[in-house]
Amino acid sequence: MGERAKGTASASLGQPGARGARTTAALPLALFCSVMGTLAVGLGAAAAFLVPGGVARGLVWLVVTALVAVAAGLWWGLTPVTERLRILHHVLAAAEPRTKRHRR
Repeated sequence: MGERAKGTASASLGQPGARGARTTAALPLALFCSVMGTLAVGLGAAAAFLVPGGVARGLVWLVVTALVAVAAGLWWGLTPVTERLRILHHVLAAAEPRTKRHRR
């Protein structure tokens, strides 16, 4: 019975509805959310340093963080998948070290 379970598990990995396929499909969204969340908090903190008051500083941080996060979410939701992938691929290619870039 152990061999049968191994064969079934390995055969289901290549199928579109398999668990591994769902995990890899969610990876770009998870990465985008993590990066944009960090960027939103950082921009909020940077904007808050420009404000001299304590309560106002917290409010500016909150508002800027929320605006950046909402803008990122709207961009992800409203941009067609092909355009999103093209833009993300371009950004990743620019961030890649020069030694690993492929010549075309």
